[in-house]
Amino acid sequence: MRRTAPGILVARSFPGAPEQVGAARRWLQDTLTRTPGLIPDAITAAAVLLLSEAATDAIRHTATGATGGIFTVHVHADRERLAVAVQDGGGAVSRPERMPSGIEDGGGRGLALVAAFAETWGPLPAGSGLAFSLALRAPEPADAVTTTAGARGTREDTR
Repeated sequence: MRRTAPGILVARSFPGAPEQVGAARRWLQDTLTRTPGLIPDAITAAAVLLLSEAATDAIRHTATGATGGIFTVHVHADRERLAVAVQDGGGAVSRPERMPSGIEDGGGRGLALVAAFAETWGPLPAGSGLAFSLALRAPEPADAVTTTAGARGTREDTR
C-alpha cells in the first residue's frame, strides 16, 4: 500500500455557522482524497467524522459560534499518521471532556466518538480547540489477534 507523502500541511478557515460544518467535512474529504499518496478510505472517513464533531463543538461551545466567529482546520499527514486540529475562537468555560450520555439525550456523544476512533486526542494549547490523530499504518501482526467471534482486536482487548 502506498503511503501519504511526508509533510503535507494545509489549513483553511470557515465561518462559525452550523452549515459550515458540512463545508469543512467536504473540504477535508477532498483534501485527503486528492493528496499525493494514499490515505486509506477508513482513515479518511474517521477523520471527516471527527472533524464534524470538533467543528460542531467549536460552534456550540465557544466564541466561534458568535457573529463573526471562525474556526480553522489544520491538517498534517506524514507516513505514519494523520493529524487534524480544529482551532476555535476560544472563550469556552471548560476544557473538552467526555460526558456520560443516555440513549434519550440529544447530544454528548461527540468526544466519545473522538476517543473511540482517534489514536490520540486532546485540547489545543491555551484551550482554543481540539486536536486528534489517526494512525495510517496497521498494527504490527504480533499485536493483533482474532477473537472467537472473528473480530480483530489487540492483545489488551482479550485480557
